[in-house]
Amino acid sequence: MTILQGIGLFVAAYLALLARSAWKQGEIKQFLMSCLILAALFASLATVISAYIYFKTH
Repeated sequence: MTILQGIGLFVAAYLALLARSAWKQGEIKQFLMSCLILAALFASLATVISAYIYFKTH
């Protein structure tokens, strides 16, 4: 297992524990909405970086 895979495993386990806690507290909808917003922010950041690299190299 590489270090990157270990970090990914740690993050996945942490998110699973957070989801379990949110489920027990009845706040799973808010947790999932926060995850969706975070994923959208990362996607937009990746798009901007990819566009910058594409236009810088072409």
